[in-house]
Amino acid sequence: MGAGRSRPLDTDPRCATLAPVWSPFVDAFVDTLHAGGAAVHPPPPRSGGRGSAASSSSPSASRLAAAHASRSPGAPGPVSRPAVARLVAIGDLHGDLGKARDAFRAGGLVDERGRWCGGSTVAVQVGDQLDRGGDEIAILYMLERLRKEARDAGGELIVMNGNHETLNAAGRFRYATSEGGEDFRRWRGRQLLGAAMKRACGEKPGQCTILGADAAADAVERGRRGYPIAPPPRPRGVPDPDPGRRTPPVGEANAAEEKNLGARMKKRRPAGPPAGSSALRLHAERAEGSWMPRLAALAPGGPIARRFLAHQPVVLQVGSTVFAHGGVLERHASYGLDRVNAETATWMRGGGGGGSSGSSHSSPSSSGGGGGGLHPPPAHVQGADSVVWTRAYSLPEPLRCDCGALEAALASVPGAARVVVGHTIQGPAGVNAACGGRAIRVDVGMSAGCGDAPAEVLEILDDGRGGMARMRWDPARGEAVREPVPGVG
Repeated sequence: MGAGRSRPLDTDPRCATLAPVWSPFVDAFVDTLHAGGAAVHPPPPRSGGRGSAASSSSPSASRLAAAHASRSPGAPGPVSRPAVARLVAIGDLHGDLGKARDAFRAGGLVDERGRWCGGSTVAVQVGDQLDRGGDEIAILYMLERLRKEARDAGGELIVMNGNHETLNAAGRFRYATSEGGEDFRRWRGRQLLGAAMKRACGEKPGQCTILGADAAADAVERGRRGYPIAPPPRPRGVPDPDPGRRTPPVGEANAAEEKNLGARMKKRRPAGPPAGSSALRLHAERAEGSWMPRLAALAPGGPIARRFLAHQPVVLQVGSTVFAHGGVLERHASYGLDRVNAETATWMRGGGGGGSSGSSHSSPSSSGGGGGGLHPPPAHVQGADSVVWTRAYSLPEPLRCDCGALEAALASVPGAARVVVGHTIQGPAGVNAACGGRAIRVDVGMSAGCGDAPAEVLEILDDGRGGMARMRWDPARGEAVREPVPGVG
């Protein structure tokens, strides 16, 4: 702070002047690193204390609070939304940032700089941002930014959770790649960098922390089976023999590993941990091959789970079109689709899952332990017939689509005429329909980890009355190609 001097910033009186802007600057800096470019700013204001920039009732504090609420709303909105003039559906992204950008360009949603240009269009990404690729964190930040840009332009981007988001929150990383593991180890390092920068000015870590998931990650580790030893990734081009399989029971080798991990969990650092770091060595580990940063980030109540995933719905209806990653069955509608979303969101935030539709805004760190990971995932996101796992409507062969179950489900949802699903790669068929256009499948396997197919999206005009089309991005021509949707009457 002074020429020729070196002393801690938090002991320099001029730091009191810097403090009000320092934490927001560091948060913006770290977010930009995570995003690999533009991110949503500004971060939330402090509510008071040393260096507080403004009272909670000031215009600047109100503006910052509104920006934070827009960025991380905390809970899904209503299941049912009104019909719109133009609706675009985007399939599974799976850790491939380049193909994610291609998909948004195919839908006329972003320009060549990646900025929203879709105007009042409503776009729905049907889940599976995570796994099978190494750009997972950058994709989450891109989608968060586009949500804000779309809203500012009079449109909307709704991002949903798929089975890979719920798998990761449950600590099951069998589909994560080594590049994805490294992505989260970099995330951990950047979080701790931000915390150290704030500490230099006497500030708390704030959003630059990995503390929020300690209790949850600990509970997940003790309470579930089959992890943390992630299997090596399959060689590219070798298909998954059973992509819908459940985690197998723990064998003797895994049981021994869990026993060893339990012993390691009891060890503490000999000295206090750095600002914003984990007090548990297991969760703070950043060595090559460690999956603990991923677990700490994505466990229920963890920083990424709370900021990005907890507010994403698993079921949605826009006009007469129902969206779910796997599909909606009659029993889901009977249970209550708003209830399905609310219980899944509560679990993601670190609260109870199935059987509880209430909201919980406390994190394990702020509530003195919490232990959110002790709660199992809700039934709606587990099992072959759940909203994120069912393949009743998505098997590539149209004749295998369960049209009877679809008719019963749609009859149980007021105003529903069709369902749009992801989850199952459609292969050469691309975006296509079954059951006379009542089931539309949009997972084209665009990610490099899923087939590297050209990006395609679905367009629905005037709630279906204006027709439907699939739009494929042609990188050679630098433009979208519009085609009829096979199977739509």
